[in-house]
Amino acid sequence: MKRILALILSGLMLAGCSDDNTLRVGVGPLDSDYHKYAVELNEKLEKSGSSLRLKPIITADSTASVRLLNNGIIDIAIISASSIEKALVAESKIDPAQTLKGASETEYEILNDKSEVAVYNSTVAGIYDHTIHVIVRADAPYEDISDLSEKTVSVGSYDDCAYAVSFGILKDHGIKRAARKIQLNTPEKAVEMFKNNQAEALFLFDKVPSTYVSDLANSIDIKFLSVDKHRLKSITKFEKSLTSTVINANQYKGQKEAVDGIDVKVLIQAHNGTDSAKIAELMKVMFKLEGKTEAQTKEDVDMTAVRFGTVPNLHLDFHPESVKFYEKFGFKLNAAKHESHLFSVHIVGSQD
Repeated sequence: MKRILALILSGLMLAGCSDDNTLRVGVGPLDSDYHKYAVELNEKLEKSGSSLRLKPIITADSTASVRLLNNGIIDIAIISASSIEKALVAESKIDPAQTLKGASETEYEILNDKSEVAVYNSTVAGIYDHTIHVIVRADAPYEDISDLSEKTVSVGSYDDCAYAVSFGILKDHGIKRAARKIQLNTPEKAVEMFKNNQAEALFLFDKVPSTYVSDLANSIDIKFLSVDKHRLKSITKFEKSLTSTVINANQYKGQKEAVDGIDVKVLIQAHNGTDSAKIAELMKVMFKLEGKTEAQTKEDVDMTAVRFGTVPNLHLDFHPESVKFYEKFGFKLNAAKHESHLFSVHIVGSQD
């Protein structure tokens, strides 16, 4: 049965598509870290007296958010940096989107299906890093990731990109494809699977310190395995957003030594056609400019937006309005060169 939709495409030549003072933000799955961050940021906007509001749009994962963003369906998105290159590959695909009111039956076809994909989104700020925690039981015989051949690895993340990263880490530690047994779940389910002895290892993607890991360490004895950065050859070639890090000693119960890890950067990106005034207002509230000295704000900008938002191997461009903001504090970043105007899609009638 065919569904006939009458669509009005309006505002094709307008920079920004919302009549009200809102930004539609892709946040990944319901109750994910990205969704929670958007809710917290909305509360900050309200408390600051700003009239700007965020409208969370639930998507399958970061890849779906980037595709919707690049085609102007949403205004901004909270995403894993590891999704950017994968999301804009030259292929035709249908991505479902949901709203907080429930699942939407609307399917958005990816428009970029030629050999070269035009990029219409750019970075606003980096907000934090997701660190990969590699965990096994304290009494397990595993001392290195290479020992996990033929062992079930429970991967905890709200983002599907975590699967590819985990797969690459196992590969670069010498584990053959057939011996890489990975199961991707939400952080809660992944931890439960590990606790119930349904997996020999846990790869958990979260900020440090992680509440999930802290609760786990308080319930059972665990130990951490280091990610050997010297072995990461193929993964750093294809996963350019990854950076090496160290989880310092005593972050978690029983963790007496520092362990090497990998960070995946989490970014706020915007469509290049998103209203600059809204981006400026968002950044003003994000960095709480009121009541801070210029030196304090510069330190905040350096420690968050610039350090987290600059991914050396990806060479990301920044939204023109965010570039203006950072220049005030002495940071010079590349501005996005491509421009594309957003448009509104209004469903005015439907018939089965």
